[in-house]
Amino acid sequence: MNYVTIVNIIFAVINGVFALYLLHFIFFSLVGLFHKNTFPKQEEKLRYGIIVSCKDEENVIGRLINSIRDADYPQEKLDIFVIAHNCSDKTAEVARSLGANVIVDNNKEENTLGQAYHYAFPRIENRLDYDGFIFFNADNTLRKDYFDKMNDAFLHYGKKATITSFRSALNMNQGALPSAYGLYFGIDMMLAFQGRETFKVNSRITGCGFLIPSSRVKDGWDCLSLTEDLEYSAEASLRGDEIHFCREAVFYDEQPTKLKTMWHQRLRWSKGTHIVSRRYFFPLLKALFSKKSKRKMSIFSSMTLHSEIVLVSLSMTLLQLLFLLLSPLFGVSLHNAFLYWNDSLGFFGNMFASYQTGALFTLAKGLIAFLLSALLAGLLAYIVGYSNYKEFKKSIMIRGLLLIPFFILFQYPIDVKTLFSKSVKWVKIAHGEKKA
Repeated sequence: MNYVTIVNIIFAVINGVFALYLLHFIFFSLVGLFHKNTFPKQEEKLRYGIIVSCKDEENVIGRLINSIRDADYPQEKLDIFVIAHNCSDKTAEVARSLGANVIVDNNKEENTLGQAYHYAFPRIENRLDYDGFIFFNADNTLRKDYFDKMNDAFLHYGKKATITSFRSALNMNQGALPSAYGLYFGIDMMLAFQGRETFKVNSRITGCGFLIPSSRVKDGWDCLSLTEDLEYSAEASLRGDEIHFCREAVFYDEQPTKLKTMWHQRLRWSKGTHIVSRRYFFPLLKALFSKKSKRKMSIFSSMTLHSEIVLVSLSMTLLQLLFLLLSPLFGVSLHNAFLYWNDSLGFFGNMFASYQTGALFTLAKGLIAFLLSALLAGLLAYIVGYSNYKEFKKSIMIRGLLLIPFFILFQYPIDVKTLFSKSVKWVKIAHGEKKA
């Protein structure tokens, strides 16, 4: 057994450990394929405050407010609070003209949603008179039964749990990129979240389209990081709070149609994930082994959701290549280390059965497996969630499906970029394009 074989075996074992670490994702995805959770219809209609933070959203805030007012839910039970956060347009005026309560927050030093929520909640009078608060972004729209479905789930869990809903892209008909976004969310919703809900394991909130008990903001909003949704989800797991998924409550938001816009948006998401991971990974790990902790599977699930698995896997690959570069020092040529191909094993033997294959072929095998797995996940999400996608053009959905593997692969350069960036500048994403 030569040096190259030993290195490859060691890293095969390390990768196997990571595979076990990710095994629960596969398990929940398989469960999500075959089990659909619904909640019993409730006659009681609770009272909700609706929170919408805006920055120069005069083009779309009216559409969201009208969508809320068109919902099949008693309107006297819904109060809309629009936070005009550093707005320089007529967002506040449009919202007021449509009957929303407007909270103006002009602080140029604070640009995150969490900071807007932190400012707004102390200014909502009698906020504990509401049963819960539902959060949207200004570019959202929702199905007419959205509040009924969320109300059913919230009551089912005794008005104590956070409820997240099904997120889809409003503008999928506008091209492959927004279509890929919609399917990307679908992979989370139809596979990962649905499987977790089956076993009452915490999901996570995804930016908007979620409901929290009013008791959660009794002392205000305290999640202030760049990705307040991930921070809230991690905090919930540490406290032993529940986050459940309501598949039947569907809302939509606009997604980027240009690569440059997608780059800036996902840079911010990635930087926020790094921040939350570094802050919460070890507290979650400690809680996992604490006798006092409840809902340990939710803690473990949250720990994996908040880990930097992309960067870890990339680091392991680079480390393996570095060790292989040392092969000549141990009597093995670089050609054998990187380009070895055993003709006696044939194509399938080398591609699927041999740990002796050169490193470049091993990388190729891993890349092919990654792309095919992502394509399969997107296809399954589309099939299982077809009722949520059938209104969109099939030809564009197919283009989005074909883009999905590269959409997910793009996370690697994004994570590397944010790893070496001290901060990520908040970049305005223009909204207002009409649904095709």
